[in-house]
This record gives sequence, C-alpha cells and structure tokens, in this order.
Amino acid sequence: MKSAVVLALGTTAAGHYGKPPCASDEIAGNIAGWNGTLCAPPCDDQGKCPTDVPAGTWKATPQCVLNGGPKGHYCALGCKLVGCPPGAHCAMVGIVTGVCVYPNNTRADSTPAQELTFDPLKAGVHPERAAQIQEIQNTPGVLWKAAAHPRFADQAPGASKTMCGVTVDPAKSIEEGIKNGEIVKQELTATNTAIPDSFDSAEHWPQCAKVIGDIRDQSNCGCCWAFAGAEAASDRMCIATNATKMVPLSAQDVCFNGGGMMSMGCNGGQITSPWSYMKKGGFFGGKGAVSGGQYQGSGPFGKGMCADFSMPHCHHHGPQGKDPYPAENTKGCPHQESAPKFSKCDADAKAPHDDFAKDKYTYTGNTITANGVEGIQQAIMAGGPMEVAFTVYSDFENYAGGIYHHVSGQPVGGHAVKVVGWGVENGVKYWKIANSWNPYWGEDGYFRIKFGEGGIDAQAIASAPDAKWARAGDSEEVVV
Repeated sequence: MKSAVVLALGTTAAGHYGKPPCASDEIAGNIAGWNGTLCAPPCDDQGKCPTDVPAGTWKATPQCVLNGGPKGHYCALGCKLVGCPPGAHCAMVGIVTGVCVYPNNTRADSTPAQELTFDPLKAGVHPERAAQIQEIQNTPGVLWKAAAHPRFADQAPGASKTMCGVTVDPAKSIEEGIKNGEIVKQELTATNTAIPDSFDSAEHWPQCAKVIGDIRDQSNCGCCWAFAGAEAASDRMCIATNATKMVPLSAQDVCFNGGGMMSMGCNGGQITSPWSYMKKGGFFGGKGAVSGGQYQGSGPFGKGMCADFSMPHCHHHGPQGKDPYPAENTKGCPHQESAPKFSKCDADAKAPHDDFAKDKYTYTGNTITANGVEGIQQAIMAGGPMEVAFTVYSDFENYAGGIYHHVSGQPVGGHAVKVVGWGVENGVKYWKIANSWNPYWGEDGYFRIKFGEGGIDAQAIASAPDAKWARAGDSEEVVV
C-alpha cells in the first residue's frame, strides 16, 4: 500500500533533510495519517540522493522513495524505528522501513501543498526482491498478494533456505517406510460419502477445534518436520479419542529426542520420523511424545505441560503486519542450534504432566500414507489433519494472503506443514494449510495453496483413523 505524502515548495535552509524551513531545492511535506513534516530533495536521473544529512544522523540513510511532485521522484531519510537526526522521529509508513519526520509545528511555510506517495518497493528492499515482487504484482491472473518481509527485504530471493527443514525426499522416505512395514499405503476407495467442495477439520470436529487451531511457532529453527508431525498427531489423537485426550504433543520432544539418524533437530529431517517416534514400538524406538505447548506457555493451552518449546517466537516470512515478534536473526530471535536431548519435564510442569516417563503418549495400529487430491481428502475426512511437505520457491517468501501458486523464482527447499482441509474460490481449488510460523503470519497462521503446487499433495502421512492412543501413566488405553 502506498502512503500519501502532502508536500509544499520550500524556502531556504542549509544542507538537506533538516527540519523546515527547507533548502531551496527541497519541498516540505506531511505524510497523510502521520504526525510529522519532512524536507525532500529531488532524486537525480539515476535515482541517487544528496548525501549531506544533518549532524547527529545515526542509521537513517538517503533513499529515493517518494513519487510525484514537480520533478517526479524525491528523497527522504529512510529509517527502521531509530537513527533519525536530532529532533526527528521515524514514521513507519512502509512495511519494511519508514522515513524521518519532524514535529508538525516545525513547518514554516504556507505554499500550496502537493501530494506524493511513499514507494515501499524502493525502501530498503533488495533490488532483485523488489523486481520479483513487481513481477508478481504485474503478472495477470495471480491469486495471492505479494509484499516485502522485514526478515528478507534486504536480501535476494531465496533467503529462506535455512527454514526449509525437509532434507529427505518425502516420497523416498515414505517408500522406504512401506518397504520395511512401518507405513501402510491407504488406497483410494469407492465410498458412498461424497467429497465436499470445502472441508475444515476444526469445523467438522468442533470438540477438537482448540487443538486443531493451535498455530505454533518453530522459531528460527529448521524443525518444521517435527512441528507438522506433532501438530497433526495432536489433532488425530483428539479426534480418535473423541476429545478425551486433547493435549498438544511436544514439538520439543519430537524435534530433539526423536528423529533417528536422518532427522537432526534444527538442521532438518524427514516427515516419517515423528510418526515412527510416536508409534509404540516404531522404527526409531517408539518412545512416544510428552505433552508440550508453545514458548513459555503461550498459546491456547497455557503453562503446565511437560515440555513446551524452548525457543522464542519469531516473525517469519511475509509482511510484518500486526506481528509483535522480532524477525529471525535479529535480537530476540537468533539463529538456533538444536537443543540437547532431555528426559525431564519443565520445572513449571504440573500434574498430571510433570512426570516425563508417565506423560509419554503413543499409538498402536498403522501409520498410513495417502497421495493425490482425492486420496488425501478421503484420509482427512476419515481421521483428521495430516502432515505433508512441499517445495518452497523463493516467491513464497513474499506471501501475504490469497491462494498461493508459484509465479517467480527458483526452488529453495522442502517445508513440512499440516493440511487441515480444502476449499474452492472463484473456481480455484486449494488446500488449507496450518503453518508453524506463528498466528500473525499469512492468513492468521494459515495459507492456501492450489492443488498440486510444489508437490503439496504428492504424499501425506499420519496415524490411522482407528489407531489406539494411550498415555503411559494411564491405567487403560482409550479404544475407539
């Protein structure tokens, strides 16, 4: 969105970007909706700006980010919250950056105002990314919104590679599981139940809506494979037990205790590993997962679970919007290394979730896989959300809502997510996906993606609908 900037021809002042009255080659203006005034010199033919900034300017830099006016393009001091000259503050008029402005009472002219616009694609965005966003916006028929994200704005497309944690081809890992008897392929079957045009697991199983709608946050750690598995397993356990066991299973436990040889915590893994870890007697030990919510007890289940995720919330790919969390690789959200293995619950865990051995949840029965649109739809309708993976292309870093489909850029890596349902909009069929990048990302933590995009429906994995779930400390299994 472009912010309107109302400007007026200036008078005289020494240097550039100071508080009004402005230099003779500048125009003074106000940004609509913001309290502040600025002095803006014109950009030259190459888009360069005067560099003589006021004394005391810290991190703010001259940028050609204003469009319109007598000369077409004007400069302002671009800032990111701080760094403006003394007496000025950073007005965050854009998604990625703001401009330095002075209090309105510093304005000392009454020349008729003119209107300019703030151009966010010129403000602190890597030129290759700005070009990619412009290409997406100019491509006919695009079904989703693209915008620069603070985490990647100043980097070339493809910067999300470290967050793509699926390191083993899902098709190969599932095929191997079928061969060794660990996974059973669910074939598409004839049924009297028609597949509806739209389906949402939380609406279909309202008794489990709380856990199905629990959007988590993998922090700055490539353990999407563990999050998607723990989330889908939590949902399926709730559904299979008719909500008598509605607890979030710990991504901390699955990511750092489970996984076997091919899954390495924050360094990535495969989508079969969580299910082997949670299935009793599974290929990787079948130890089961303890309960565990979000960082420091945030999220719908609060504190008191055995092992909450230990890494802080982060702002992930996509525009900042109302997301209050720090961006990846910034203070408060540093790059994460895998946590050590552990065998004790958190200090603030409460009964009955305060005994690690007794709080282990496992299932007996089959681990199933389904593939293709109708196969996955049938499997979801039978037992709930499933874990899937897809190829992330660099343009996905700019997703800000809508139905995603690849438009521009090269593949970056594989990402595991939880598919909760599907729908159709204006004739376009899509999957509804719960991501693990916090509830402020995308569409309230979800994104929609066209059928077939990035291999999203090539394979899915989950516990069977008739699997029997049990907690080690309970005397009896819950049998459905």
